[in-house]
Amino acid sequence: MHETQPTAMESFSAKNQTEDPKRRPNWKALFFVVLFFGFVLLALFLQSPLSAVSGIDVKGNLQVRYEDVVRTAGIETGMSFWRIDKGEVAEQLVATYPLIQSADVQVSWAGNVVIAVVEKSVSGMMYQQGKLYSLLQDGTVLEAGEKLEAAHVPLISMDKAAILEPGKKVESVELVELVKQMPEIERKVLDGISEIRITSEGPWKVYMRDKFEVRIPPRQFADKFKSYEKYRNALGDNATPVIINLLESSYTEPFGKGPEKKGGE
Repeated sequence: MHETQPTAMESFSAKNQTEDPKRRPNWKALFFVVLFFGFVLLALFLQSPLSAVSGIDVKGNLQVRYEDVVRTAGIETGMSFWRIDKGEVAEQLVATYPLIQSADVQVSWAGNVVIAVVEKSVSGMMYQQGKLYSLLQDGTVLEAGEKLEAAHVPLISMDKAAILEPGKKVESVELVELVKQMPEIERKVLDGISEIRITSEGPWKVYMRDKFEVRIPPRQFADKFKSYEKYRNALGDNATPVIINLLESSYTEPFGKGPEKKGGE
């Protein structure tokens, strides 16, 4: 029987099927290609305005000025936000300003930078040798940047003057204990205090803005003043100013006389 010879096209197709087996994709090469273009795109992004700081917001700064925080942070609009070391900025702010207790820096992909600071509270003011000083809650001394009338914190005085050096903590144990306890008291009560006198002997004296005087045991400011408002309210709004003793027992006495009224705490 006569066999039919394959055509030229059939011979060519058969040859290619024999010599060119099915090829598998080279995943390794594909990965490096994608990686290369990824780096190219990243480099373009870093150099484009899309990676620039578009705005700077400072939160929590009641006493440290916005301009001072931003200047110390070293952040400017237009700079690349990839250059911002958030941890270093926070450390620099805490080291520069004794008023700042902690700081946190956040950067969004939109280029907005938020610097959130937590400030230490100013517990009181002290007047010494013609100068006014602020005392922070940890005992750090700062030169006061405002007049006493605008400070809205009590004046603190002592029978024995303490050494006040701006930027350093006071050495007086009594003074440190007082300013540490003051943030524990409600703002309404603190606003009613005009002066706190730390005595060398006997009870400390607290002079109120409503002309009352309060006497408390040394180093027990927070414990005693947590109950002060309740005791004061019991006397009435129109009560004649007297001395309120919040000692082992609570009682009042007129100025210049002996005890007048006794009562439990």
